[in-house]
Amino acid sequence: MPKNKPNVFDGQNISAVEFFKTHWQRTPFLFQKTQINLSCLPSVTELFTLAEQEGVQSRIIFSTDGNSYQAVYDEPEAWDSLQPHQPTLLVSDIEKWHPQAAQIMQWFPFIKNWRFDDLMMSYAPSGASVGAHTDHYDVFLLQVQGTRRWSYDDQPLAKIELDEDSEIAVIKNFQPQHNHELHPGDVLYLPPEIAHHGVSTSDDCVTCSIGLRAPSEAELLSSFIELYSQQTSADARFTDGVKQPNSDASIGQHEINYLRSQLLAISQMQEENLAKLFGQVVTSYRLFEETEYAVNTTANNANKVWQKSPFAVFAYHLIDASEASLMVNGEVFRTTPYTAQLICNQTSFQIDEIEISSNKPVEDLEMITTLSEMQAIIPA
Repeated sequence: MPKNKPNVFDGQNISAVEFFKTHWQRTPFLFQKTQINLSCLPSVTELFTLAEQEGVQSRIIFSTDGNSYQAVYDEPEAWDSLQPHQPTLLVSDIEKWHPQAAQIMQWFPFIKNWRFDDLMMSYAPSGASVGAHTDHYDVFLLQVQGTRRWSYDDQPLAKIELDEDSEIAVIKNFQPQHNHELHPGDVLYLPPEIAHHGVSTSDDCVTCSIGLRAPSEAELLSSFIELYSQQTSADARFTDGVKQPNSDASIGQHEINYLRSQLLAISQMQEENLAKLFGQVVTSYRLFEETEYAVNTTANNANKVWQKSPFAVFAYHLIDASEASLMVNGEVFRTTPYTAQLICNQTSFQIDEIEISSNKPVEDLEMITTLSEMQAIIPA
């Protein structure tokens, strides 16, 4: 990793190489006293203000008995009435509604743009919790303010029993292997399906959860097949293999071979086409379809500096030395490798960079115009 860029591994007793070899998607790891700049994140007051905005997803989780947990969705005004039950306020997609919060991701440069899902922040008084649970994706739990004690295991549980009295999925009788109290700047990494339980140990506890996009195999395949079928001619239809009078309703070898040939045709698609379909799926997964987020596309952008919209997801595939596919919110654009990487791998870019360095500046600038019209990029 470049030494001149911020990195969560700075000052740690583990290198990026060691982390990915021994912990990534295998076992938890605790980063202590990181140098992450937390000033870009909203304050507690700002968090409650965000929760009150139209379109912002929030919930308050509380427990009346310390065992089962209930949830109130998108009603931050219920906070005061729930004070006796040690509530926790959680607000999702912080980086979309408080864009400067996205600066946190500079400290995790190994996370691909399309893999990043959202920043979720929680505020809780001492003793509050959302119960023991698992996530289906990698998560980095960053302590922002106050303290929180995390209990967790090394491996996924062989069997999970959920609390039947809880409105949300809470593990019953969780017996953790590890306990650590996190202080501001500490980060706990948890692989998918690792059971964990966080309990606030201060009255000013704020935690930021960095979640990664992880569609299920069923979601990936169903979306992939849907996109693939749109490219298939409606005139191509199944024909049976009957060669003599037969009213038997069996599914035989002919039908099996027909289906296998269709699946084989998909698997043998050119890499470029497979990459585009995959990119379309992952850049449209969990996408905000409608939002009242105001984007001033007519702003005076004298320096011609643009940035990716917090509501847009980008990915690219290098076809060869002169061409690349850029996938944005499920759309595909043909562009140059230089411009695709410039947009995807940086938080902002200047039009001048494309005009000077692209080997197809006219075509690339036309694409930039299209991206600005669809508000995938906005003036910086």
